[in-house]
Amino acid sequence: MDELIHLSEMECFEDWLASLKKLTSRLGYSNFLLGLKPGPAAASQQVVIYSDYPDAWRAHYDAQAYDALDPIVHHCLSSNRPLFWDRVNYRQPSESEFFEEAAMYGLHQGLALPLHGPRGEAGMLCLRPCEPGPQSTHAMLQSLPVVTVLRDYATDWILKALAEQNEQPIHLTSREKEVLKWSAVGKTTWEIAMILSCTSSAVDFHFKNIRRKFQVSSRQMAVLKAIQQKLIMP
Repeated sequence: MDELIHLSEMECFEDWLASLKKLTSRLGYSNFLLGLKPGPAAASQQVVIYSDYPDAWRAHYDAQAYDALDPIVHHCLSSNRPLFWDRVNYRQPSESEFFEEAAMYGLHQGLALPLHGPRGEAGMLCLRPCEPGPQSTHAMLQSLPVVTVLRDYATDWILKALAEQNEQPIHLTSREKEVLKWSAVGKTTWEIAMILSCTSSAVDFHFKNIRRKFQVSSRQMAVLKAIQQKLIMP
């Protein structure tokens, strides 16, 4: 409890993550993943993730959009119950193939604790034991009371980090603002290219950068975000 209280008193999120890593290691876990989706309709690009899972696996997971397939993600988005997961949770053929890929990176077994916020935010704290097997299952069960309390602290901290991220001002170039302005009134890529005397590929390039800055997946959402932040006028 002293360590949990110390965690709650930390001001720097990076220090908090380092302490989270230290505490989970002492509880018998080699890796953690802390993720939160801002809302039910949020795009994958908007999910906030902090993890020390293997970088190659995280890159492959994102590239294949495995969040849509992952039964552990589905559980955490729809339930409050902790889940001790292993091969038996991957029942469908596509899920079984996904599990075999994860197992190649050492992800055979783990504990997932759902996170839920007051405005529909949802995510998970997922922990990978140092050694898979029956002994690890017993160790995870023993650690559950502490880890459950830790999950509550993690929820508060990642909600705070998400709020601070959303408060950061977005900088758009003058050309990006022009592209958004014309998109807001219904102009197509070709029409915007004609108006701005540039190529359609240049317009697409600007939109790609705009979506990245706003962390959204569509032009419509980018326009909405720009209007909300008063970067363009409706």
